[in-house]
Amino acid sequence: MKHCFFSIAFVCVVFAFAILSMSLPVGCSSMKPSGLILVRPHSSSPKLLDIRTQSASEIVCEFSQAVNVLALESVPVSEDNEELACATACESECGEDGKVVITLAEKTQIGQKYKMRGTVENSDKSSLSFEFFFLGCNDHRCNLVLSEIRDGYSSKKQECEFIEVYAVTSGNTAGLELYSANDGDEKIYRFPAIEVNAGDFITVHLRTLSENCVDELGGRFDLNAKINDTCRSSRDLFAEGTVSHLGGDSDVILIRESETKQILDAICYAKKSKIDAWKKKECDNACKSAYAAGVWDGESFENAFDADGFTMTHTIARQNLKALKKASFPYPNGAKYWILTANRKEITPGKPNSTKSK
Repeated sequence: MKHCFFSIAFVCVVFAFAILSMSLPVGCSSMKPSGLILVRPHSSSPKLLDIRTQSASEIVCEFSQAVNVLALESVPVSEDNEELACATACESECGEDGKVVITLAEKTQIGQKYKMRGTVENSDKSSLSFEFFFLGCNDHRCNLVLSEIRDGYSSKKQECEFIEVYAVTSGNTAGLELYSANDGDEKIYRFPAIEVNAGDFITVHLRTLSENCVDELGGRFDLNAKINDTCRSSRDLFAEGTVSHLGGDSDVILIRESETKQILDAICYAKKSKIDAWKKKECDNACKSAYAAGVWDGESFENAFDADGFTMTHTIARQNLKALKKASFPYPNGAKYWILTANRKEITPGKPNSTKSK
């Protein structure tokens, strides 16, 4: 399945031309442009209504009327929008309904930022110049699931909260994110573009406690060998900052697509002896959404995993990872598939989960 999406960055128009700039993150969906500022617009000028990234080599633009393409080119750019190479011309096919199918000269690299610019005109010769940014489409997305969760922080031991994920299928992590109902949108973690293999573990440490912490984006997994809770045989990633994450008494954690917000996996947990700690609005909404997406069995506090005893020395660990290899998405998930690990020795970031429960 292909997943491409984008978000509006900014729009400006100079005289009768509209210069439209937007960012298209990795994945496949669409959003109508908004916030258009017009200066001396011509009423008959075509308007760019919609953009969809179909694949690593094809983009579809929807205009308000049929158009002809006068010029069209793309170029890779840096994060600061500096052009990294010479622009290359793109081919296009125009439809009578205003649809323009753009074929890139070369396939985009997953996660690489690009600029597209061009000019079109309608039958009255009224023209529109536009420009937008997009990221290389992730048409090879891996399927990640949540595997092990640890809450708590120790300055003495230099240990913090982590979320371990497991790759059910091979692919790329670009365009995926971790969301905590307790933390909200301010603390979302977005995965960088990484190629992973089925069976890989990735540990996302939710604080950067040392300047020596390094995201392991390539083939070496020993870059953090001196950092606690890391693993030499699997990948370690680090969220920026040192602020706390997750709810110790209750939370709903989701793996989602960054822009469409499609929920791909979840864990709902709560200390049943502390029902007041359940953030009713945030956790209820997230739990219901996970249930509706088919990735969690149950939609309320009563269906959450009982996390009484969830501390620095007892993680929440999933027990059906091996079975997922033969399963199809959405994968079986619910409170019965998780345990509270027995003690500190059974905490296994980056490795297969312990089966010994508290």
